[in-house]
Amino acid sequence: MKTKLIFKYTFFGMALSLLAACSDFFEPENKTVLRGDEYIGESGEMYSGFAGIVTRMQALVDHNIYLFDSRAETFVPTDRDTEMLNLSNYEDNLNGNSYADPSKYYDVIISCNDYLAKIYAYKKEHASSIDMTHYEGLVGGALRIKAWTYLNLAKVYGKVVWFDDPMTSMKDYSQYPRLDLDQTVKACIDLLEKGYDGINASHTFDWSEWLAGTDNINEGNWGNWNYMTPPYFALAAELALWQEDYQRVVDILLPAMNNAFETSSGYYVYMCSENYSAKNYYRIFNGTKLEAHIVAGAITYNSKKAQTNTLSRNFYSAPILLASEAAKARYSDSEFNPLKKNSTDIREDQNFASHSDTEWKLRRYRSSESAVYMYRSVEFYLMLIEALNHLDRGLEMEILMNSGCDKYCTDVCKGDVDVFMETFKGFSKYWVQYSTSAKHGDFGFRGCLGLQSRSMKTDLTDAENIRHNDMEILKEYILEFPGEGKTFPAMIRMARRYGNDIIADLVCEKYKDVVGFESVSEKVRSKLEAGQYFVSWDIDGTSLH
Repeated sequence: MKTKLIFKYTFFGMALSLLAACSDFFEPENKTVLRGDEYIGESGEMYSGFAGIVTRMQALVDHNIYLFDSRAETFVPTDRDTEMLNLSNYEDNLNGNSYADPSKYYDVIISCNDYLAKIYAYKKEHASSIDMTHYEGLVGGALRIKAWTYLNLAKVYGKVVWFDDPMTSMKDYSQYPRLDLDQTVKACIDLLEKGYDGINASHTFDWSEWLAGTDNINEGNWGNWNYMTPPYFALAAELALWQEDYQRVVDILLPAMNNAFETSSGYYVYMCSENYSAKNYYRIFNGTKLEAHIVAGAITYNSKKAQTNTLSRNFYSAPILLASEAAKARYSDSEFNPLKKNSTDIREDQNFASHSDTEWKLRRYRSSESAVYMYRSVEFYLMLIEALNHLDRGLEMEILMNSGCDKYCTDVCKGDVDVFMETFKGFSKYWVQYSTSAKHGDFGFRGCLGLQSRSMKTDLTDAENIRHNDMEILKEYILEFPGEGKTFPAMIRMARRYGNDIIADLVCEKYKDVVGFESVSEKVRSKLEAGQYFVSWDIDGTSLH
């Protein structure tokens, strides 16, 4: 008997045209069902249909964070939410658990598949009038969202059901392949490169340009919609990192970051300057305004349009996840986080607020409109550092982690930019303050925050040195990304390289001195050491809705 996978799915179809008020494009009606052949009938629905995908993403990204950070190394559950308690404690049977349910991921994937089919049908019928630049950009955006969703689905569950067909009715999904994490990464890379209708995923659409001159360009900051899909280079680089194609990571990231430094007045990869310093760190999570030099991909919310995330409530106002004292103490632990004498790491104060004498709540999401980042600029530094560590480029790796290219050029190259570029292959002159008129230079990941350098091993002919550096990189993920869904995947990558004790030691440390979690710690350690770090969910049953 064939297994049926029934997906809970209501698409945000919208009967709008370009002649309608622009604000309507961004106010999808939650109860509007898919209308089959009538879905895209006017050119405006090309855009409003994409808004439906983004609305699905708004419901997914906070859900995605819970699935990672509840099981990572910082947060322990309260007794306020039984389902979160069970997820965080690595219970075996999570079927029926609303947090563990993968349907929100599949909702986004189904939305992308259906949108691509409908926009293609519209293009065929209106070949002479459709704006092909817009068409290509919208297709590229849908492809990137689909790939990002599948990648995160695989990082959570370890396996996915892969399908490209649109769905307008219940189907038998036993015909579709089940892919593990590595197979999903390869499928996502193929999706980005091969694309759809001859269009690869590198094409982009400028929402702010399209809305220019309309009555609504300044309402709700629609320019933020340019961040609502992950950038091609960011997603492609992360996929290459998971595939351990380290040269490709460098080949993708360096040109993007070179361009960022060249156009540093307002470009999102540029981070190592006064814009990303101890005194300005608070701006990253302060309010709802996106800082252009920080964000590369983010989902935003507007409460006036009934758009909010749940992170503010569940991490801050009525927390169901709290940071342990052991996790918070890492910021001042000189072995985990080297500090200069009498100095502090601004990230500790900005990340956590006291909940009790031994418990701390995450401050990052103090507003229900807080943006949820898919990619922040600092992540590109860590991805690049990780790749260089495996390419026998120890000098560049160490400099990027610590004091930065500008200081190296001044101190070692005596200000000679040509010497710098000869040593740092592929880096442009814009990483240093190459002339008196140059505005900025790279100050290093830790240097820009005024932190003491990490001890990075530059002799990468020794495998133990490479492992040492990877562990130092992992520590920065832990310090930089609590509550962003980033640390647990990084731990999985390291555990797959060096052994499961890495992830077990880090996760179980958070239970130290937490009353009532002694037995939980033992159970979690046993599971993680056995490689059971994916969420337990039966995708071969009838449980995907």
